[in-house]
Amino acid sequence: MALKALATKFGKGAVTKPLYIWETWLRLVGRALQLIFALVVVGLYGSRVNSDRSAGNPQASQWVYALFIASLSAITSVLFAIPQPFVKTSRLFAWDFVLFILWIAVFGVFAVLFLHMPHDDAHKWYQGTRVSTMRHAVWIDLVNAVFWLITGGYGCFRTFVSRKVDEKIDSKLEQIESKVSDKLGDKLGDSNIGSKLGAATNVASKVMPHVAPKFAPKLNKFTESV
Repeated sequence: MALKALATKFGKGAVTKPLYIWETWLRLVGRALQLIFALVVVGLYGSRVNSDRSAGNPQASQWVYALFIASLSAITSVLFAIPQPFVKTSRLFAWDFVLFILWIAVFGVFAVLFLHMPHDDAHKWYQGTRVSTMRHAVWIDLVNAVFWLITGGYGCFRTFVSRKVDEKIDSKLEQIESKVSDKLGDKLGDSNIGSKLGAATNVASKVMPHVAPKFAPKLNKFTESV
């Protein structure tokens, strides 16, 4: 039974290990992209917040909010990229969806503020901020939202569907195991390996008392020389 359990475990591991490796790499790549784009937003909006602080101007709420969401996203992407021993990060997909909603809010605020501005010399700057740079930042905000939507959707799928996938794998392995066992049983029954092994054991037990005395003196001489 132990051998059977080991074989079943090995078979399941052979099926699921490649999937686990690909899943791990995809998770790391996805979280790395989330970290990179969040840091880009930190740089874009952080420079504006820092310039207001250096000049003694009051902080604009939209830039502070965007900087906070970007920083929170960067920290989350690092934490979720590390395998957790107590809980699977895929089961925390609700937080991914929360960040998706927060990024959509960032995108909406800056899209209304900058995407509708005329493309002329009079609107190159807005409160000391270059409008063209902020237009690019708006689309980066949207990319961040899409990334968190993807990871949230995958986490939801992994949480609710993975159990059914495991059950299907177990069922398939049981079918393969039963077929292999039947074939081995047929082979062993046809070749009478069990009876042949028994006959060989009986022959060895009969021959051993006659053979052993012939080699006993040589064995004694060898032990004395040593």
